[in-house]
Amino acid sequence: MFNNPFDSFHNTVAQAKEEREQLDRLLTITTPRERQLLAVIVASVVIFAAWLFLGNVARSIAVDGVLVELGESLLEDERTVQALVWIGSGVAPQIMTGMPVVINVAAGDGEARKLDGEVSNISAVPWPGKLAPLASAGPMSVHRVAVALDEHLDFASLAGRECRILIELGRQPPVALLRMRRP
Repeated sequence: MFNNPFDSFHNTVAQAKEEREQLDRLLTITTPRERQLLAVIVASVVIFAAWLFLGNVARSIAVDGVLVELGESLLEDERTVQALVWIGSGVAPQIMTGMPVVINVAAGDGEARKLDGEVSNISAVPWPGKLAPLASAGPMSVHRVAVALDEHLDFASLAGRECRILIELGRQPPVALLRMRRP
């Protein structure tokens, strides 16, 4: 390109520009293997786009809590357990009765016990006296979650134990996850 000392600078620049503008040589697909690769890439993109808009994923939250005994004012039911949990103020209104729940409770022998059920009630726990104004200002608040279990349970052995509660909030298309903002 720059090897000819007698050629003008303008001609040399024009030749270099002409070589750079021939990008179509790089984009040609000539062999069957290249066509197959291109077809696989296009099919993958189409399948991913279809799943993004037509598929669905489960949205759930996991919270830590403590299992508590039922109050005297509530009906004693062998299938209902209650837990005190910290839930973000933006997430608490999304939890409705009837949503599926999995409770993982650490048993005394070091193994975890898994309890399945659904949310039967959720309510905010009021803060005492002078701390009440702080409840609305914080990003997290204490809630009492009542869970109706699928099986009968002897609750006396589990009262006061720490647990991890997984609540399924529902199913939605994956594109909705891209639009969600984290607080």
